[in-house]
Amino acid sequence: MLNIKIKNKEIINLLNDYSDWFEKLDKSQLRILGKFDKNDYYTEEEYFKTINQEKHVGYPEVSYGVDINMADSTSLNLRERIRQIDSDFNDILSAKHCAVKMYYPKGGYMGWHNNHNASGYNILFSYTKNGKGYFRYKDPKTFKTVTMHDSPGWTAKVGYYGMLKEKDKVYWHCARAYEDRLTLGFVIPNEDFWKMMIEDIKSE
Repeated sequence: MLNIKIKNKEIINLLNDYSDWFEKLDKSQLRILGKFDKNDYYTEEEYFKTINQEKHVGYPEVSYGVDINMADSTSLNLRERIRQIDSDFNDILSAKHCAVKMYYPKGGYMGWHNNHNASGYNILFSYTKNGKGYFRYKDPKTFKTVTMHDSPGWTAKVGYYGMLKEKDKVYWHCARAYEDRLTLGFVIPNEDFWKMMIEDIKSE
């Protein structure tokens, strides 16, 4: 996974518009799902060692947060906003669907998982106001753990989630939030199109 600079002004404005809207949202109406983890256990090595890597389903088995795509709150007009986000990103990046719109409250996380069931090239935009969060992964070849700390504002990461048969590309990762954290995730099946999207993000 690599960090890339977001230089495209249209994308910057779109992302800022989304985070500004979300900061004003009454989050008490969002039903946070999952298991609270006060000791950071599910994003540490101790938990990773308990996972049956051969039988892992791909999705995270434990988390604390909510995918806004799935959020159960009609009073916040989330459906309309979700459609608008998809439409706006389609106009700028030709990305038809934002697969994940994750909100982590303070203390939120997504435990170790590898997305082998949704393999492909990916782009992750993440937002924290003060940079208090991280994305952590296992290097597929060395299995060394790497932690990518957030920076204040929006950041972008790009990489590839491999299938189980791609032994040197299976991508174990997790995320942690120590303040409100947003993530927009795109999975792109075509490598050339993914590379064009990255160039668009990096272009001024």
